[in-house]
Amino acid sequence: MKMKVKFNGLGWKSKIALKRATYSISINKLVAEGNCLEKGKELNCYLAEDDNQRKIIIVYLDGNKSTH
Repeated sequence: MKMKVKFNGLGWKSKIALKRATYSISINKLVAEGNCLEKGKELNCYLAEDDNQRKIIIVYLDGNKSTH
């Protein structure tokens, strides 16, 4: 299944954090505030591959599940 992706020109680096048995990555403050994200909000995340078989994570910032 192919999914078209449009990049919006904002990118950032995230360090992987480990707390007990959970790994996490951070979201840029501008992205969080611009999408009305608040601490504790649940986001749906999916592991995928791009056209070059590189692993990527798809995160839906609106909190809804994927339709794919």
